[in-house]
Amino acid sequence: MWLEVSPRIYVIYYRMDDPRKNTSVKMVKKGLARFTRRFPRKAVVLDPFAREYLGPWDRVFIEKYGVVVVDTSWKRISSRQFTRLPGIHRRLPYLIAGNPVNYGKPYMLSSIEAVAAALYITGFMEAVEKLVGLYKWMKTFIQLNHEPLEDYCKARDKKEYIETIKTYEERNKNQANKPR
Repeated sequence: MWLEVSPRIYVIYYRMDDPRKNTSVKMVKKGLARFTRRFPRKAVVLDPFAREYLGPWDRVFIEKYGVVVVDTSWKRISSRQFTRLPGIHRRLPYLIAGNPVNYGKPYMLSSIEAVAAALYITGFMEAVEKLVGLYKWMKTFIQLNHEPLEDYCKARDKKEYIETIKTYEERNKNQANKPR
């Protein structure tokens, strides 16, 4: 049995919301992440505007260099906030928010959800468990996304991964179009 290395979590914090409710602030206060403007050049940057998806093959970079989350408001998010950042830019696949603000909305994850998803997909389950313990609703996030997260972890190559993402996007479209 091998010991899991807890990856470094870096937060670029733009202070656009209430710090008492901010998930990045809580990750930092609990010693699971740190605020920074500087991080290793090969760290994985979670970037919703990136061309490539984060996948299990990115584990090597997260393990060695860490993961970066940009904490900003979804109402004010801009690709400019990401363009000057060094690192390996990756966007997350289709996932549904479990947080109280954006509950049920695809892709509208809080910072802690984004980091937990990235760590789950790349196989850092002990770190995911620590993050899930910070908020009651994080268990809901994992439950809502358990099937896709497991499927993303198991993808053998990028082609299979993209097909899996499309399957979940289509499933969501079909459910959204059903009469209530």
